[in-house]
Amino acid sequence: MAYPVVESAVDVAYWFFDKASDDRVALDDYKMQQLLFLSQVLFARTYNQEMMFPSMFVCDEDGFFEPNIKKILAQGRPFMPRAKFGSKVSEFLEEVWKKYAPMSSKEIKMFILNSALYAEFAKSGAKNLVDFKSVIEFLNKHVSFADEYENSGKRKVLLSQNGPVMVSQWKPRKVTKGDINKGD
Repeated sequence: MAYPVVESAVDVAYWFFDKASDDRVALDDYKMQQLLFLSQVLFARTYNQEMMFPSMFVCDEDGFFEPNIKKILAQGRPFMPRAKFGSKVSEFLEEVWKKYAPMSSKEIKMFILNSALYAEFAKSGAKNLVDFKSVIEFLNKHVSFADEYENSGKRKVLLSQNGPVMVSQWKPRKVTKGDINKGD
């Protein structure tokens, strides 16, 4: 496996914080962690299983987080110079930002918790280490998982009487003349 294209998850995290500041958007640590995870997964899917940054994620009842970033941010955000990446990474992160930044922390949490990837790695009431190789193996086995993230911008999380649900635009099935005759 080749070395990741970005030196550290800290650089990507601070790219998101800088982007939020530039766009005058509030970005809490939780949402940034989910954006970090989505970036790693989607980058691997987009660029033939290439790792964006070296990291190990933990899955718990709230979603995914990078423990080193969590520890750093627990003390407040230290000063970091603005992260500079090549066009491949910058353009990719811009796309992730455009797609997922408009979601509130609550919406992104429900999106993550309802994902097939979370269902695969979550252990009830426990923290579970999720390594990159396991994520890649999951992505290779579950092609439909890619659609879940690709179409996420077209879905919304709403609350029903039974709790949060993912909704999307209604697409009626096509009815042929043969289908109408079968109903008689």
